[in-house]
Amino acid sequence: MGWTYVLGGIGLFLLGMSMMTDGLKELADDALRKWLNRFTGGTIRAIFSGALITLLIQSSSAATIITIGFVSAGLISFTQSIGIIIGANIGTTSIGWIISLVGFKISLTSMSLPIIGAGALFRVFARKAIKPYGSVLTGFGLLFLGLANLQEGMVLQEDILALNILQGESFLYLILLVLIGFIMTVILQSSSASIATTLTFLHVGAITFEQGIFLVIGHNIGTTVTALFAAIGASVSAKRTALTHVLFNLGTATVITLLYPLFISLTVFLSTLINGTFDAVLGIAVFHTLFSLVGALVFVPFIHPFAKLVKRILPEKGNPLTQYLDKNVATVPAVALEAAYKTLIGIINELTEEIIFLVRFQKTSDTFEKTIEKIEEAIVITREFLDSLHPHSMEDQNRLLSQIHALDHLDRLIKVLKEEQRIEAISLHHNLMGEWIEILERIPLSTSTDELIKVASSLENISTVIAEERRVKRNKYFLQSVRSETELETALAKVQALLWIDRLAYHYWRGIHRLTDSATVEDLG
Repeated sequence: MGWTYVLGGIGLFLLGMSMMTDGLKELADDALRKWLNRFTGGTIRAIFSGALITLLIQSSSAATIITIGFVSAGLISFTQSIGIIIGANIGTTSIGWIISLVGFKISLTSMSLPIIGAGALFRVFARKAIKPYGSVLTGFGLLFLGLANLQEGMVLQEDILALNILQGESFLYLILLVLIGFIMTVILQSSSASIATTLTFLHVGAITFEQGIFLVIGHNIGTTVTALFAAIGASVSAKRTALTHVLFNLGTATVITLLYPLFISLTVFLSTLINGTFDAVLGIAVFHTLFSLVGALVFVPFIHPFAKLVKRILPEKGNPLTQYLDKNVATVPAVALEAAYKTLIGIINELTEEIIFLVRFQKTSDTFEKTIEKIEEAIVITREFLDSLHPHSMEDQNRLLSQIHALDHLDRLIKVLKEEQRIEAISLHHNLMGEWIEILERIPLSTSTDELIKVASSLENISTVIAEERRVKRNKYFLQSVRSETELETALAKVQALLWIDRLAYHYWRGIHRLTDSATVEDLG
């Protein structure tokens, strides 16, 4: 019977954490993007941001995924992402404080049931904008209901679950406890759930305070496995972030394990200072926070050489145009849209170089076909990435729509560039393209909204001129054929050449114009 409560309690806790995280992510989605879209600053601010993100969404794994997105979208540097990961480790300790300060001091069942009921009503009957609050409330209630069942089950199975029968002071004994903590987190796939389990173990007397300390060290190492799994088959940015997480937690765990008597004494001192008397459960929360703070103090002075080391271990590879895209980022649409936006800018800049060479020299370069093939691959990957996004807010839906339009125009532009008549079209109407190419030579584009608007406006003007020229000269060439001033075949060739130039200029302009829509939708909203 006790095992039923233990397993059910863990299941309810995990379900509650999942629902609460999903609800908080949905509520914070737009705010996070707007805030971090303006993110600048050094390591300390990055650490603070990582801690705040994790406090907002109550998941260090989700914070890590968001961080990957920020790096991918070019909002922050990889070095800044290391600071955010350090901060996320600090922020994730909040659940231990909540449980130790509240969880064992009141009737969890009587507190959780009304919260679950209220949250469920919100989820079922509230309008769409309010439903995420229902998920947060329901998740919060399930979290504490799970903790209540876990506590009751452990009381019933205390003799079987007790680890305090394992006694020893050898280093191998300490490593065994760390390994048990590691396995707990790997199985539960949640450091919060494993911390809650350890706190409950300690509360019912199944483990000693010192054993709890080493279980927490194991939990902190085990939580890196989630990042490692997420990085399998993902982008280099994801792999670097996962490796950063692993090295940070392993390095911190090594330092604290080697100096554990000092840190146990410091934990006892701090928890006594906070509570008046020593509380072992509160002590675990203090130690968990201390673990992350010590890690920050150890790593921050060496953050730049550490970033270089990680980059050397995992160099950039694959299609450089899609380096900003990562399947894990799709779970946070607002951040994913930033990554897609940066990718589309990169595709346009790559295309621009080839178009300028093609028009200026009226021939393809040695790398033209390879570049077009690389761009086509990037368009396919970007389309699949955009297809995986499911934004909730109207603002993000509009951004996604604009990016899909932009991608469609780029795809059509590639088809125009691949047509065999391209060299003939350019040679027949080289003067007509002169002003258009002058605009293109002022590119590459940056992600600046003002710059995009200026370029799009210039391209619209010249595209309109080219379209009008096509309409006027089309009739002129056919009239020359009727008057026998030129052969019909020549007239048709000139008209087709004008049509090719018109489509080239039009799709290029519309692609950038749609990106302008994507960049300014926030201002319009």
